[in-house]
Amino acid sequence: MTNAKKIGKFGSFRNFGTTVLLMTLALSASGISASAVQTVAPAAPADRARGVAGRVLGETAPLGAAGVYAYQLADLSLRKVLTDGQGNFLFQDLPAGLYKVIAHKPGFSPVVVMLTRTAAGAYQFLELQLAPQPKGASARKVGDDYWSIRARIPSDVLREIEDSEAKLTRLEPFPGVEDLALSRFTTDFQAMTGVDQTAETGNSQVASGGVGIAGQIGDMQVGLRGRFQQTSPSAFETGASSASGETSTLSLNVEGDESRISLTSLNNRLVTRDGRDGSPGNPVAFEHYQVNWTQGVGENGRSDFAAQYTEEANFHRQGAIDPLDIPAESRTWRVEGAYTASLGEGNTLQAGLRYRERQFGLSAANRREDLPGQASVDLFSQGGISVRPAVLVEYGLYSTLSDGTVSLTPKGGVVLQLNRNWQVEANASHRVYQNAPFDSTFFPALFQEADLCEQGTESCYQVHFVRKSDDDNLFSIGAIDRTVGETLRLYFSDDFFDRLESLYLVPGDSLPEVRMVVNRRLSPQVLTSLQSSVAVGGGGTFVGANGKPYENKVHYVVTSLDTQFQSTATGVFVALHHLAQELDPINSALASSKMETDRVRVMLTQDLNILFDLANTWAVQLDMEVSRGPEAPDEIRRRLMGGIAVKF
Repeated sequence: MTNAKKIGKFGSFRNFGTTVLLMTLALSASGISASAVQTVAPAAPADRARGVAGRVLGETAPLGAAGVYAYQLADLSLRKVLTDGQGNFLFQDLPAGLYKVIAHKPGFSPVVVMLTRTAAGAYQFLELQLAPQPKGASARKVGDDYWSIRARIPSDVLREIEDSEAKLTRLEPFPGVEDLALSRFTTDFQAMTGVDQTAETGNSQVASGGVGIAGQIGDMQVGLRGRFQQTSPSAFETGASSASGETSTLSLNVEGDESRISLTSLNNRLVTRDGRDGSPGNPVAFEHYQVNWTQGVGENGRSDFAAQYTEEANFHRQGAIDPLDIPAESRTWRVEGAYTASLGEGNTLQAGLRYRERQFGLSAANRREDLPGQASVDLFSQGGISVRPAVLVEYGLYSTLSDGTVSLTPKGGVVLQLNRNWQVEANASHRVYQNAPFDSTFFPALFQEADLCEQGTESCYQVHFVRKSDDDNLFSIGAIDRTVGETLRLYFSDDFFDRLESLYLVPGDSLPEVRMVVNRRLSPQVLTSLQSSVAVGGGGTFVGANGKPYENKVHYVVTSLDTQFQSTATGVFVALHHLAQELDPINSALASSKMETDRVRVMLTQDLNILFDLANTWAVQLDMEVSRGPEAPDEIRRRLMGGIAVKF
């Protein structure tokens, strides 16, 4: 369970997070009150709390069986959960994006808040308060206050709200047949197309599409989603090198009151061809299959189980920097389970086990006898205890067993609320025991979805200061110092075709990083968020493909500015990435090797229903990118995508 969730359980700490990102939205209309406290933590692996949690309140008490909807404005996808008897709800693994979160229960006026998700693994907390409708009035007769908020509710959500209000006024002594039938399913469709232009390969046509179906069968919420993306050489380009590939994703989610199961599959493939003779290069392939299951245990417990299988060829190996330790092909199995229990007000405890196994050199052409398979077992436990109303103490132990070797890594921390607006968090973890050196283990990770302080490091020290005011303004600054313990490829994009946008870290690298978040409401209807991470480090020994040792040096700057114009449902997102890596030869006359990558991305999203009276829900999106490197520093790459999304 994340720190944010633990803090949210005791007193005034509810309005603060324990890590770098915090957002607060408070919306109200006359006659309709809604308060939303959002706590955002960095993405975490499956053995920690993740998603959007919260509580729905009436005037004086929590509201059970209230419907909470998460409606994504970009692809028009919809998720719904019901609150439990204490008014609590949870959306697990909610993808990054801009959402409308709607809460409603018959007899109460609905509320709508805007929510920005920076990563699927982030943790956020919302507290929503519903005001009762005037006695004897239905939702359609509340007056101007209701109609003002009605215009902000997506049409398919509004239909469900109106249906529930109608059932409230209908006298049914026995359950009707419709109560046992399938509820109305909603479908959304998204399509985008564009061009990807580079000086080396010319113009490539890019097309993507997605389809989602969601509905309810009995007491179970069911959702099925598929997505496809393809790139191919333009018919007008001749004589240039070309690349063609496709990616596909399919996911199934089934959720009940106390349990949730999800199945996901990813299949990606890319082939490059030389324009002079048409000969294909080494194909890049990546397949991933995953199942997650969560089950409530008793009133205060939860069990989590996850299993993953990944097979790749030339995905991690290819890059501007070519390390010796990265295999050309690999298979990975990963199984983990955890149990989390609440031991009282503000006190939590979690224990779990994770098994990982990796095989290298699968084909005869790429088989290497010096890269044997690797297997490890991780045992972890962590918890938090409220010592005083403004003090939370954290503790934990992480141990790894691999090939007869054992390591122990304890961790601890403290969260202090200094005053009404200021909070400070400090925690540390350090490997204190290891009976033999570990073999270099390869560990791929995505920048926004990896907790490198929990996996892949020998030590990690971090401190964060957060100031939050009552006017939705926030300032957060933090510093992290990590020592890398495993060979790590850190990706900065989740797009399969941008796999080269990454950095290699090796054992012994020191990676100090500064993070800053500034949220500011520029006007009652304009909210902006600036997030930035800067890191400069290295110092580890990097063995290149030529077998020569190098000293590793890395540097990255990741900055984004997200502005939401809530009156027009318009989103403007700007992101800048700068990555640099340099290898200095050790005791050798070889020249140093350098790699740099720069990327600027601008994304515009517009909900058309707030501008036009449309029968279905429509949105448009424009995505523009300009980048250079890493393999050709002087080459400028331009990418322009545009498309629509509709829900019916």
